[in-house]
Amino acid sequence: MMKFLVPILLLCFFCGCKEKTRSEKIIHLWVFNNSPNPLDDMNKILKGFHVENPGLKVEVTILDWGSGLSKLNLAAATRNGPDVAQVPSTWAASLTDIDALMPLDSIIEIWGNPELFITGSRETMKPKNSTSITSLPWFLDVRPFYYSEDVLKVLHIDPNTISSREKFKEVLQKIKESNIPINDKIVSPMEYPAKNDWNIVHNFASWIFSAGGSFLNKDLSKSNLLDSKTLDGIYFYLDFVKNGYNDYSNLDKTTAGVNSDFDQGKTAFIGETTQRVLYLENQNLLQGSNSQAVNYGCIVPPTAKKDQPGKYFLGGSNLGIFKATKIKKESLTLLRYLTTQSDVQLKFSKMSGYLPALAETYNLPYFSENKNRKIFQKIVENGLSYPAVPFWSSIENDVLVKRFNNIFNIIASSEGKQWPQSKIEDELKKADNDINVIIGKDFQKRHNKKL
Repeated sequence: MMKFLVPILLLCFFCGCKEKTRSEKIIHLWVFNNSPNPLDDMNKILKGFHVENPGLKVEVTILDWGSGLSKLNLAAATRNGPDVAQVPSTWAASLTDIDALMPLDSIIEIWGNPELFITGSRETMKPKNSTSITSLPWFLDVRPFYYSEDVLKVLHIDPNTISSREKFKEVLQKIKESNIPINDKIVSPMEYPAKNDWNIVHNFASWIFSAGGSFLNKDLSKSNLLDSKTLDGIYFYLDFVKNGYNDYSNLDKTTAGVNSDFDQGKTAFIGETTQRVLYLENQNLLQGSNSQAVNYGCIVPPTAKKDQPGKYFLGGSNLGIFKATKIKKESLTLLRYLTTQSDVQLKFSKMSGYLPALAETYNLPYFSENKNRKIFQKIVENGLSYPAVPFWSSIENDVLVKRFNNIFNIIASSEGKQWPQSKIEDELKKADNDINVIIGKDFQKRHNKKL
């Protein structure tokens, strides 16, 4: 009897395992390489989710920034892709426009309301021409200014007084005239990268927004590049080169090159992402009191006019659920876990260096009790996202990146000669026309659809 019982027990055991495997639901999550170890980091973030939801398993796929949008578009067209996906905020509108993402209006009302999230990020939740919220803010990207504490101490400058672009210019002039040697090098007032750097549009944005300008007009129907306020922000930024605060040689550098100069004490100010803090904190921790460690601090971008409020570039990424998902309820559970729990938002921020989109996270000591992270909070609270229109990616990458690169090439080739004002103006006029062509094509496409 026993010899017959053993095979039956074994059969039941294996059948039970198969049944358990069948009942475990898999959520496919696609994200980009947002942190130093993206797959390991995401799996660490998801440990809590798996504990809270034992019947669910999240399988993470890491996308490359170069090909990611194409893969998301293909997934939408074939209805064969992720359940939940990272949607960079500038792509949210285009993915909504091709009907890739599930509406989230009803669920966000149940969870709370859109005010859960930082104000500037909410525009991307419901793009123009959409009747629904289609993605939720996940994390934010801003550009604080980093300064050398050593340089400011030598000149007895209180960084808290650098609250306007006029004051910033005054400080840069003082540094330029002082010829301060740090680590046997004469410090330059500031550096920013220009030609062929992926940050080129983001670096202009805060100066434009704080001047009261914008890339598109209020109803997003045409270019606003030639508006006097927009031009004021653009020219003020370019004048850092004209006035000798940002040397011509820096125009060929990438963000990595500028960061390296700051680490070596070659420059007093740079504008960079909050991810930079991960490196600077670890560097100082590793080197301790070593004189080579960077003594740094952060300030709000000094882009505001005197006695005027500043407005700053706000990027980042959302999370959305693909319409083709067969596990809507489970996907919503994951979306809620990643976007509306402050402890999860904080953990991701610590790993990635990006900032939380969930407003309540900034009440935690990690932000409220740290002088640099308090600065980050001020920036996100006054941040502006790019226009939530499906053609923004074309405007940013095909027009603004190209034309701003051209402007810096023109400036670089004019070193030692007269400032090329008329050539810069011509390039901006071409950019303005290019933007209007893109908007016109989008309008015509929508008009034809209606017919």
